[in-house]
Amino acid sequence: MPLKKLSLGLISFAFAAHLLAAPTEFDQYLINKKILGSDLKIKDTKALNEILEVISEEDSRTLPYQFDQNMLMEKYQIRSSHVDIEGIITTPDFSQFEQAIGLKEVQKLIKNNTLQNCNLLFEHEFQRRNPYTINMKLTSETQIYQYSIKNTECKF
Repeated sequence: MPLKKLSLGLISFAFAAHLLAAPTEFDQYLINKKILGSDLKIKDTKALNEILEVISEEDSRTLPYQFDQNMLMEKYQIRSSHVDIEGIITTPDFSQFEQAIGLKEVQKLIKNNTLQNCNLLFEHEFQRRNPYTINMKLTSETQIYQYSIKNTECKF
């Protein structure tokens, strides 16, 4: 797909998603293939996982990916019920921050920051309308932070 088309498609999707929860082009494809119903509920988990496996392999070729100013995504695996993301925290002097406010507070802040990015993480409508979880594993210089976010925790 040409870059210009992709960019226009992403901009159109972002605009439409703000106005109302509209199925993405990928959701539409899955509906046409009868993997999702018209209500975007998953009808064929096996077929969906086969497609998502291919997408995960393709996406892994573009990694690592700078997710935000503080995190570099190194591994991304999408499935019909969840996404597993592994990354590293890239903030300079993050270990001093960890020591200053404590591990529990850092973990809480990281999860809250992730909740602010729900629209990016739960990109497709099928991820929002079916039980779906994002499993995060972030590594800093001194710690590993693991947590999950369910789509029900997000405000889309």
